[in-house]
Amino acid sequence: MNNKIKFLELILSDLISERDSYEIDLTNIVNSNIGETTERKKQFQKTLSIIVECNNKIKTLSDYLANLTQTGSVEVADNLNNNND
Repeated sequence: MNNKIKFLELILSDLISERDSYEIDLTNIVNSNIGETTERKKQFQKTLSIIVECNNKIKTLSDYLANLTQTGSVEVADNLNNNND
């Protein structure tokens, strides 16, 4: 199970990095005065949608990892209790 957790943590790290990059893009769009306003609005909405989707993935994966870690802790405790009996 340890390999599974490490793999999921790696995926989570990649998602967070991806989100951070899109947040920088979003800031650049907001601060840019280049181009038409309608085009900037489209870029802003598209980038914001990507960030929201990424945040949903991060939350789902974080919840899954928390449950997996909690379940793993319970299993370890159960194994220790069984070994002590």
